[in-house]
Amino acid sequence: MFWTVAALLVTLASASDLIVGGVSDINDINAPEVQEALKFAVGDFNKKLGDVYQVAKVDKAQIQVVEGALYYFTVELAGTNCRNGGVETDCKIYTDLTLAKSYTCTFEVWSRPWMAPFYQLFKNVCNQIS
Repeated sequence: MFWTVAALLVTLASASDLIVGGVSDINDINAPEVQEALKFAVGDFNKKLGDVYQVAKVDKAQIQVVEGALYYFTVELAGTNCRNGGVETDCKIYTDLTLAKSYTCTFEVWSRPWMAPFYQLFKNVCNQIS
C-alpha cells in the first residue's frame, strides 16, 4: 500500500498548481501512473471496437485529486497494424486513413491504487475524425 500511495503522490507532484479537489494540468504525460490510466482507457475503447488503436496525440491531460485521482484525457486515436487479441508488441500507427479510422476521444479515468480494480472508466466519448 505504501508504494501505491507513493506512486499517486508522484503523479500529483507532476501536476502544476495542484489544488485538492480542483482540476490541474498534468505536466508529465509520460509519468507511469498517467500512462497506466490512459492505457486503461484506450484498452476499454479497443475492446468495444474490436480493433487496436493507439494514442497518436494527447490534446489535454488533467488530474483532479478526489478519493484517489480522476484523470481527464482528450486524445486522438489512430488505427494500427495489430489485431485485437494478438500478441504483437510493436504496433505501427496507420498513416493512410483508408486503412483505419481515427477518433478524437474524451476519457475520464478514476484511479484508486489501494483498491482492486485500480481503475474505473467514467467517461468514454469518441467521435470519428473525418
